[in-house]
Amino acid sequence: MLLQDLRYALRVLAKQPAFTAIAVLTLALGIGANTAIFSIINSVLLRPLPYPNPDRIMVLNESSGPGQDFSVALPDYFDWRNEAKSFEHLACTHKESRNLSGIPGREPERVACNSVTRNFFEVIGLSPQLGRTFSADEDNIGAPPVAVISDRLWQRAFNRSPEVIGQAITLHDSSFTVVGVMPPQMTSSQDTDVWISLMRRSNNTAWLNRAYHPMMFVWGRLKPDVTVDLSRSEMKTIAARLEKTYPDTNEKVYAVVTPLLENLVGKYRTNLGLLLGAVGLVLCIACANLANLFAARGAARAREFAIRAAVGASRAQIIRQLLIESFVIALLGGTLGFFMAVWARDALIALAPQDGSRFHEISFNLPVLAFTFVIASITAVLFGLWPAWQTSRADVQLALKAGSQGSGETPSAKRTRDWLVISQIALTLMLLIAAALVLKSFARLQSLQLGYEPRGLFTARFELPWKTYNDRDKIVTFTRALLDRVRTIPGAQSAAIGSNAPLMGGWQTGFWLEGTPKPAPAQTLSADLEVLSGDYFSTFKTMLLRGRLFNERDTKESPRVVIVDQAMVDQYFPGQDPIGKRIAVDAGNDDEGNVMSEIVGVVARMRFHAVDEMAPLPVIYCSLAQAQRTSLTLFVRSTSGLAALQRPIRDAIAAIDPAQPVFDARPMFDRVQETWGTQRLLSFLFSVFAGLALTLATIGLYGLLAYTTLKRVREIGIRLALGARPAQVRALILSHGMQLLVTGSIIGLVSAIILSQFLQRVLFEVKGVDPRIYLAVGALMFAATLLACWIPARRASRVDPIVALRAE
Repeated sequence: MLLQDLRYALRVLAKQPAFTAIAVLTLALGIGANTAIFSIINSVLLRPLPYPNPDRIMVLNESSGPGQDFSVALPDYFDWRNEAKSFEHLACTHKESRNLSGIPGREPERVACNSVTRNFFEVIGLSPQLGRTFSADEDNIGAPPVAVISDRLWQRAFNRSPEVIGQAITLHDSSFTVVGVMPPQMTSSQDTDVWISLMRRSNNTAWLNRAYHPMMFVWGRLKPDVTVDLSRSEMKTIAARLEKTYPDTNEKVYAVVTPLLENLVGKYRTNLGLLLGAVGLVLCIACANLANLFAARGAARAREFAIRAAVGASRAQIIRQLLIESFVIALLGGTLGFFMAVWARDALIALAPQDGSRFHEISFNLPVLAFTFVIASITAVLFGLWPAWQTSRADVQLALKAGSQGSGETPSAKRTRDWLVISQIALTLMLLIAAALVLKSFARLQSLQLGYEPRGLFTARFELPWKTYNDRDKIVTFTRALLDRVRTIPGAQSAAIGSNAPLMGGWQTGFWLEGTPKPAPAQTLSADLEVLSGDYFSTFKTMLLRGRLFNERDTKESPRVVIVDQAMVDQYFPGQDPIGKRIAVDAGNDDEGNVMSEIVGVVARMRFHAVDEMAPLPVIYCSLAQAQRTSLTLFVRSTSGLAALQRPIRDAIAAIDPAQPVFDARPMFDRVQETWGTQRLLSFLFSVFAGLALTLATIGLYGLLAYTTLKRVREIGIRLALGARPAQVRALILSHGMQLLVTGSIIGLVSAIILSQFLQRVLFEVKGVDPRIYLAVGALMFAATLLACWIPARRASRVDPIVALRAE
């Protein structure tokens, strides 16, 4: 019986190709959009990490309050490891990058390294595919230098040769012996290529300072019977004890325990949830559209079903027949929608945040295919059940007496049609307002004053091996020679070098003002610290507001000098001239600590962090001649094409030090655009969904008015025959559409105001209730409604009364 109904459904749909095509395309757009967004959510949020029991892997850091998270002090890690009972293993990691060399036939390259304690591999739960990890003897102070490499590096540098075990490689002029190769799924943390022992250097004087937080993070694997909340409670107790024991360094410092997956992608959860909600509304609009379309089609086939009922067909059989037709449409729409989503994959990846590696692993696997099938099945019921039920309840005798256009409709059916269109208008209004708010937020983000000009600025990073460049004189010699060479590149206007430049990590330092008591470490004032050389501020096009810049007289032997930004002046020297005043600054020189430094200049504010990273801090600038740094970035402002600078810059560095690789070379504006990644994805997709919703709602309103006009042809003919003017007929149809618009707009406006409260957390400098946006969206909805109403109204006003009455 079902097979017979299916064959009949296919014949009926094939006889109405226009109806079938419109229904399939409408549903394909809704299902395709949902499938595309679900594929992102599945890849980013739902797909488990490729480790055994990944939900039990935690990342721990320290914090002094909301938005004030920071890395872990090594002595604090030692205390956590000794006292915590919630974890099977508690490992410490230190992210860094090093120059890899010493491989025959390969040029030096920069690789991501991770110094880890040996139990880090137990935390992850993966064994090496070749060789081994560190032994206990290799994880001690002064132990032989050994390294474990990633599968990527094994493939890239060693062509998967098993002879790699025991081979020596050079990392920053230090020789390491490769003892193991991890499997392909091992990427933690942050696409690491080489793991080396952290404990070999654990006697580092700076690391043993409890006030120093050297970018270390702790990873732990929970015991089987321990929950995340229980581990958080225990770490809170340990942090409280450390605060009492070490009040100078640990006051108001507590431990933060975060599941690894949440640590990686948690910041995207809200945005992806909003996108899923938005695309779900689009699907609801599509279903409402199809429900009206199928109901109109069912009414037109009332005579057909009345005949079937008269010869013995039950209501259940009629409903089943119509639902099968709905399922065929849903299956075709789902299949087409799935391929639309696959087609859009590359565009989604291009729009996604570049710092989220899981966004680049979007795949249309079995869960996504299952989601598409489930959505198609649900939509078949949503848009097919009510029309099928309505059609099955038709009066058989009335339908048999009616003409070929079908019988009249009950008032409840008409009201349901109207409410379907009202719901489309309300949902569309919500999406349009949400899209407008997100677009305005994105525009505000793009126009944000950075304090520098990123366009026309090229950047290239390099790491000087500390064994070779082990004092400031060697570093200064290298950087001056590099700047001299780069300034001769055709098109280069100016060049500079920085160590912790905008959008490239950051280095926070502690300081205090001269004349104030030296505070406890936990009470020290904080600022961003940038160490620079060359024409830094002219290269960034940042204004010097007062005082002077660094010059050749500022050396390691001369008195320490610093430049501060206007934020520092406003916060700590209000109403004063800061030139000549002194602050005690820790510039990061080994065993030096805070040194009194004279303020010699004030520059305009520069934004060093993305808006969603942390609250902006004042900035202190030091000269590279007075503050030792080996992790550096070259900045070149050029009038020529930026892409053409990459080769000359590499040649300039290689001419000074052939073993020195260059990495992450790209325009500064690309780095700025990366900070917009989430907002760009959100604004683009919201705009697409809102446009799609507006199109579907307009078509739905047009379809309803065209259908009702057709059903009222006799009434309109009588009105015209009795003297009604065409303008009055047009007004009759238009008034129906405007009534639907007003009702839908009221509901949509209230819903949009509620939705804006949830949107507020992702908006930048935009209020959720913006009267101008609401008015603009209202005007757009009015124009769309007028367009949808005008064609049926114009057609109704041209009805020939004689032809209309004769047809009845």
